[in-house]
Amino acid sequence: MWFFIVFTQILVIMTSVIVWWFIQPSRTFSKVALILAIFVINNVALVYGLTEYWYERFHVYLVISILQGFMLYAVFIVAIGWLIYRKLFQRALPPKLVRSFAVGVYMGIVGLAVFNAYSPVVHNLTVTTDKPMPQPLKIALVSDTHLGRWFGNRQIQKMVALIDAQHPDVVVIAGDIMNDTTIAYDNTNMHERLSQLKAPLGVYATLGNHDYQGYDEQIARAIEKAGIKALDSESVLLDDSVWLVGRSDDVDLTRLTAEELLTQVDTDKPVIFLEHRPDNIKEISPLPVDLHLSGHTHGGQIFPLTTLMKWFKPLAHGTKNIEDTQFLVTSGYGFGPVPFRLGTRSEVWIITLQQAD
Repeated sequence: MWFFIVFTQILVIMTSVIVWWFIQPSRTFSKVALILAIFVINNVALVYGLTEYWYERFHVYLVISILQGFMLYAVFIVAIGWLIYRKLFQRALPPKLVRSFAVGVYMGIVGLAVFNAYSPVVHNLTVTTDKPMPQPLKIALVSDTHLGRWFGNRQIQKMVALIDAQHPDVVVIAGDIMNDTTIAYDNTNMHERLSQLKAPLGVYATLGNHDYQGYDEQIARAIEKAGIKALDSESVLLDDSVWLVGRSDDVDLTRLTAEELLTQVDTDKPVIFLEHRPDNIKEISPLPVDLHLSGHTHGGQIFPLTTLMKWFKPLAHGTKNIEDTQFLVTSGYGFGPVPFRLGTRSEVWIITLQQAD
């Protein structure tokens, strides 16, 4: 909590300097009013957010904070552009033109961040196994839909259309299906749209950390009613040829180890392991798992976290083959508490698992 209090006052100073530069107030009253307004707006947002720490109200505070952070990005870009122009042409740009350019850059950053959050892209991956498979298996993977206030029926409908167009055999969801609760899901009747998500071999999901915020039973019941099978440390044999193993998130203290789960299946057949987090690569890689699917990281979601995440995660986003296991971490279809993505993009993965030639 103290971190956010200090962080908010730093935002006040930073935003005051940037807006001061942009407006160029000359009167004492205007200067005082500017600083006071920024101070009040930020601290009212902070108090409002802390009344519901890490939940919906806090998300509003995060949105306001990130929008101010984008101002700093715009200033850096404008400063670099100004320096390049001066170096090339040996003269400075007119101040009004620089400020107009700054507005354009800022709007461009915000627009790009919103576009990346709401405009998903489809990625394809082919994975081979030495284990026998009568025919390839086409899998659609989504994760971190975070269904809630800012991500609902329209996005579900787009997801269903994207997946239907790929004609997968099975659909899997790697956790964080809802954003903490079922409240927005129930209030806006998302069930009607989510129940349209279908595949010949079924739709399966595991729960993520946001699904375990006190609503895990309600979320599991809601998706089951929508025709999605919740795999809570369970296994299912797909098309009599491929095992799908689903494990609950590690906030579930009763969950089994990967090795214990694999005793439930015949590992002479291909094994797909589905869970929310990608933190267990060392545990999984020595085991007879052909494909490990996860999400959780959002790929960092917003720069510079998109870069910093790579320092702290064995695999923050994308694919990596380790000891005959193909790992895939999706950045997610949704976006969590804030409707922005900068350096990542909403995505769906289509994976074809097939026997090696």
